[in-house]
Amino acid sequence: MSEFSIPLSEPTLQGNEWKYVKECIDGEWVSSAGKYVNLFEQKIAEYTGAKFAIACVNGTSALQVSLRLAGVRSGDEVIVPTLSFIAPINAIAYNGASPVFMDADEYYNIDIMKTIDFIQNQTYFKDNATYNKITNKRISAIIPVHIWGNAVWLDKLVPLCREYNISVVEDASESL
Repeated sequence: MSEFSIPLSEPTLQGNEWKYVKECIDGEWVSSAGKYVNLFEQKIAEYTGAKFAIACVNGTSALQVSLRLAGVRSGDEVIVPTLSFIAPINAIAYNGASPVFMDADEYYNIDIMKTIDFIQNQTYFKDNATYNKITNKRISAIIPVHIWGNAVWLDKLVPLCREYNISVVEDASESL
């Protein structure tokens, strides 16, 4: 490896992994419940400052549930970046909605300025909902994806989404 390389997704193992895996297997809690799932949820909530955290089987299912809880319905549209893992697109499809793709910025995240321009100029607001002027479909959510640990610039996006009643569902699976 070059001295200038930045490893991507390099595991960090501290030495207790076999002990914890054995404890899970011996206790027959290897799936969706048990001591370590509860501990993981507690530690993630503490780390992120969230009131609660719920472990899901993968990022796709977490996004699917989050979109459903955010009010995404069949026939809606959800704004997503052009550069992402397939999980956000699959989660949108599993909810019966369609993606609206936004360009990436120089950091490979969703281009906030183009997204703001789209919301302000290519949509209309009616009956407390935002609609795409071209498709006339409701835009119910946006999924900013924090690509490769690069934080999306949300300071201007979140207040605008509140104003337009568009839910923000962050995909932080690459940045946590």
